[in-house]
Amino acid sequence: MQPGRVFATALVAATAVSAQAQEPPRLRDQILEGLRSSFAVPWRELMHKESASEWRNALDGFSGSVAFAYPLKTSALAAQSGSGTEGDRESHSAVTTATLIYHPLGSWLASVTAYSYRRPELQAPWNPDFTYVFGYDDWHPYTVSLTYSNYGGNRWHPDAAKGERRTRFREGSWSLGWKFQLTPRVERFFVNPGGSLGCAANANLTPDYTDLAAGGRRHDKTSLSLGCKYTPYGWWYVNVKANYYPHPAQQQPWDPDFTYGFGYFDWHPGTVSVQYNNYSGNRFPGRARGAGTGRFQDGSLTVSWSFSP
Repeated sequence: MQPGRVFATALVAATAVSAQAQEPPRLRDQILEGLRSSFAVPWRELMHKESASEWRNALDGFSGSVAFAYPLKTSALAAQSGSGTEGDRESHSAVTTATLIYHPLGSWLASVTAYSYRRPELQAPWNPDFTYVFGYDDWHPYTVSLTYSNYGGNRWHPDAAKGERRTRFREGSWSLGWKFQLTPRVERFFVNPGGSLGCAANANLTPDYTDLAAGGRRHDKTSLSLGCKYTPYGWWYVNVKANYYPHPAQQQPWDPDFTYGFGYFDWHPGTVSVQYNNYSGNRFPGRARGAGTGRFQDGSLTVSWSFSP
């Protein structure tokens, strides 16, 4: 994981030096405080009870959402959109999902999402029955995060004859990230007074992955990413994330050069959100994309409802 460690360290150092030279001490203090608070374990939360009801206290920390995602295109599987249990995250069929998130302490989390496909015959081997995420992820700027996520072809009831497994843990990805904001001098050129702009840089490692060209399994796929989310007003947003692969041969047709999304997203319980997202094999201009990926129509529209027990 050396490339990711070097990338994250260099980015933190460069940003701190820039802030020191251009901004008042207050910003430098925010950066240092964010770094110091990262991976905090607030044990005192275990002793604090929000309610007199033990049942309510047991549910404290849980939240979730129910969503319906509809692809802009419904079609048969494209040959280069996946292989084995890995492939394009965009479904070729409408899908209903239910997500449950648990924050046991502070910003430590674990979540699982269950999927139900409207047309099961279009579910590819890499389209999951469920996905899961765990780790530490603080939304505050200048904090460091470390998460594991698995969006592969996980199965509730794997069919051994098809080579299925409940999950392939080593095909999930570890991501070391750092959230930050642009300096006020730079931000004012992009953000209106009532808006906000937050960014994150990540170093990612996938221990095992499928190499489509070689037709076999390879190890230690690395990538670096830089993403920003712009909220011009209220809960309306636009986001984009660019990816860089230090070893270009590791990038598969379904691995995007960039992803993007926009819409209305309110995380508060009892609210409805409407979003467009595109995680398909998008390519920068001049680069060939895989068949059936990387177009606007390869994204999907999602309507979701957030809840809290």
